[in-house]
Amino acid sequence: MIELISGSMDFTQQKTMVRHFHRALRALKKSPETLKSLDNIPGPAKFVYQRPGQLEPGVEIKQLSHIQKGLDERFYNQHFLPSKNWCRDNAVNWANMKDYLNMDLTSLSSKQRADMNDSLKPEVFDSESGTFRMHPSHLLDSSLKIGDLVLLRSDPSQLCMCVEVPTEVTNPSYAFATIDGHIRFGERNMILLRIPSFHKAAAKYLIKEEVPFLNTRIGAVKDSPEKTFMLSIVARQLYTSYVPFEITKAAWNRMGVTTKKLELLHRFLQRSTGPWQMSIFKLCELVALLDIDKCQSSSTGSYIEGILKEAGMFRDAHPIESFSGRSLKSIDASDFLATYWSLVQQQEHNLWGQIHSHRAMLTPISVTVLPLTSHHLYYKEVLKELKKDNYAALESFAKLINTGERNSAKLQYPQISRLLRDYAAGNFHNNGPIITIVSKLFRKLDKYQNNDITRDLCHEFLQELTCESIPNPQLLSNEIRSPSTSERAVLEQKIYDLALPNQNDDISRRHDFGKMNVYCIDSETAHEIDDGISIEATGENAYTLHIHIADPVSLFSNSQEGSFSKEIWNIALQRGFTSYLPDCVTPMLPKSYSKAGDLGKDGIASKTLSFSVDIRCRKNNVEILEETFSVKLGLVSQFPRVTYKVVDRILGLEQDASQQTQELRTLHKIALLLRSKRVKEQNAIIFGEGFNRGLVKLMPTQTNTATALSFEDQEETASTVLVSEIMILANTMAGKFFRDRGIPGVFRCYKGLQLKDNARQGYNSLRDMMHSQKFPSAKDIAKLSSLLNSSFYSARAEKHEMIGAPAYLPVTSPLRRFADLVNHWQLHCYLAGFPLKFSEDQVSDLAWHIQSRDVVLRKAARDSASFWTLVHLKSQQELNPSRRLSVMVTSVPRLGVVRCVLPELSTARGILKLKPEASSTVAIGDVVHNCRITRLDCLDSIMELEMQ
Repeated sequence: MIELISGSMDFTQQKTMVRHFHRALRALKKSPETLKSLDNIPGPAKFVYQRPGQLEPGVEIKQLSHIQKGLDERFYNQHFLPSKNWCRDNAVNWANMKDYLNMDLTSLSSKQRADMNDSLKPEVFDSESGTFRMHPSHLLDSSLKIGDLVLLRSDPSQLCMCVEVPTEVTNPSYAFATIDGHIRFGERNMILLRIPSFHKAAAKYLIKEEVPFLNTRIGAVKDSPEKTFMLSIVARQLYTSYVPFEITKAAWNRMGVTTKKLELLHRFLQRSTGPWQMSIFKLCELVALLDIDKCQSSSTGSYIEGILKEAGMFRDAHPIESFSGRSLKSIDASDFLATYWSLVQQQEHNLWGQIHSHRAMLTPISVTVLPLTSHHLYYKEVLKELKKDNYAALESFAKLINTGERNSAKLQYPQISRLLRDYAAGNFHNNGPIITIVSKLFRKLDKYQNNDITRDLCHEFLQELTCESIPNPQLLSNEIRSPSTSERAVLEQKIYDLALPNQNDDISRRHDFGKMNVYCIDSETAHEIDDGISIEATGENAYTLHIHIADPVSLFSNSQEGSFSKEIWNIALQRGFTSYLPDCVTPMLPKSYSKAGDLGKDGIASKTLSFSVDIRCRKNNVEILEETFSVKLGLVSQFPRVTYKVVDRILGLEQDASQQTQELRTLHKIALLLRSKRVKEQNAIIFGEGFNRGLVKLMPTQTNTATALSFEDQEETASTVLVSEIMILANTMAGKFFRDRGIPGVFRCYKGLQLKDNARQGYNSLRDMMHSQKFPSAKDIAKLSSLLNSSFYSARAEKHEMIGAPAYLPVTSPLRRFADLVNHWQLHCYLAGFPLKFSEDQVSDLAWHIQSRDVVLRKAARDSASFWTLVHLKSQQELNPSRRLSVMVTSVPRLGVVRCVLPELSTARGILKLKPEASSTVAIGDVVHNCRITRLDCLDSIMELEMQ
């Protein structure tokens, strides 16, 4: 053997191999194997190697027959028997499984492939073309379940399958199987992308707790080495590997072409005036429609315009007009995966901004399209200039900074200032070249060369460089449409400043509520007051409730063509919501519209859309007479001046017998009965106090040169219960009104997670608390928060399980939410007997866009609140470096760390490094004391602590 391979080795390698060969030969001659009978050897002599402390099993010398017998027994017990049992439990004919035990996915026989395809749903799998299709609406049908395909952060290059849902409250992990059968445990935040299951029927189970053979385990560890889980060979071959393998393989094969298509499409989708978000599903549809060969053989511009038109988009129109009302089509799952990978890849070239994923759907739903000139081409040129002559520009810039010539540095290298500003704002994603440039720059600066390079460090240096106060660079993000972020945002603000609402609405069609008291209960600092409540006594314990909602639809011109109203409508749709950040409020509608539509101006007739319903109260129950529910255009003018604090004070008075006091007391009593009814009859879940603690509040100082940072807990008082329950009633009754009459509308829905065993019992314990009239504590919320899902917008009238509403249609905040504005317009048309403003397909298209804006703005609000909270902690840490904190554990320990939160500051979340002895005892909901902060990066929302 040595002679055969020596031709490919040098002399030294040959000598080394010969030496090792003879050493092994001498060891074999001395081993017990040379004895005639192994059975005659005393027990201890059979072991030729033993690791001290039993850290590794001993190496035992056996005869070949004994080894073969052991292998056969282990294979039978650890692989063969679990596969046979799985077939029995899932009604699979075991006799036909012989060909599948050693099946190779890369070379399936026609019979094997046909058998695999027979188990797939024909509506989502085309057996002739082998195409797996998914429809975006299927993501709303259920939460993550067994059989769904996912892309994990730990395995971003292949699809995996969800093989188990949470079964324990103490470890709410899902289990995922890779294509080759490895099991990964993790929570939903591990998921980058989800594709609904393609199988006709769900398997009874896919993984099962392993029954060890001779105390040896080969399964995957979840919590303890004493409890492992197995995925049988047949389950992997038949169920968990085939579909992920086929889609992953096809996606990788399409990556090259998909990347080219996206680069070409970007040229026609980008808007020079600023970033905008588009549906990732619509983008996948365009990728599928685009044929590179046809594009090259014809006029590119006209061909692409034809593609856009076929997909219901228009190249030269305002981005909003891309929402043509054409419903989303099913897309090829491989195209979806390839498009996602290509978008991530092209983020490095500043073509695409952030990819936005929804927490309930667990998949990307939109992506930000960046302008070509001001982002892609600009930074391409900047990088080229900064890299020239071995980064000579960075050397020169750093020299100016190190010698104190900041003004010269700023004037000579404005591109560096902008690069740093975008870096601090978080406008670069997966951008290696930019990170390299920023790293090289800071390593050349004397003051910062030994620091970790973070967005915080960049922000600090940027403020020194520009001498400008930039309290929160997140406001410069490409995502939130702040007036300072793009030409489009500036133009939109100018249009809003000039906008004048239509005041020519015919009031003869409106019902005048006369001198009826309308209570607009809100905070003293409310930006828009868009709801009010009235009550009429109609008999003993019988009342009519009137919920009056501001009517901004009447402020838009009936004929929008060529009018300002059309542009206002478009901008409002693009914004989607009024954005409430701690340091910036961006209204959805112009101030003139909000002022004209606001309620609460006593003595001045205000236009409303009023919802009325009769109720009867008994001692511990309330009956809603649903058949009396009505909607009408109204006029209200009697507005007693009340706020939350005023109402709480009034409800606390015992001897006040005024009409207003009596009405407010009755409304509060009704609100409590409505809440009890939701809990008892619809299993609603209410969190009460303790859910949002330490909310950030910024107030300008007297000098207006800085802001005062404070924190306040979200409190539940009598007034907040009164308002929230009456508004929930209005939205619930409106949902029933739309559903019963088939009116297309934008609904708000919630579906619980798929849970099993103790996890299901834990979730049900929340309902048990509600029925016993007990609110969950902060510890209960920490324990069970991983078992809660997120709500979503939909054009389908589906249940909101958390609120306890069979159908929930948001109509109570049309000045702040575009979904409510859409629903109001539908009601206007219905009440007037006109054709509806929006078809079902148009509403569906709008709902997806509204959902995208909801994701963007909620993330911006979380990031901003986290930033200011960590800024506060950082300042406290600087004043007292030895400060110790108590944190609440919010995840199971992994690799010696857990996620945690400061109980008194709900936006201060981080990770805690545990002591070795604590790793096995710490549980979700536990409070760990005496913890020290070791790292704070405010802009990246990173807080690291360790136990002392």
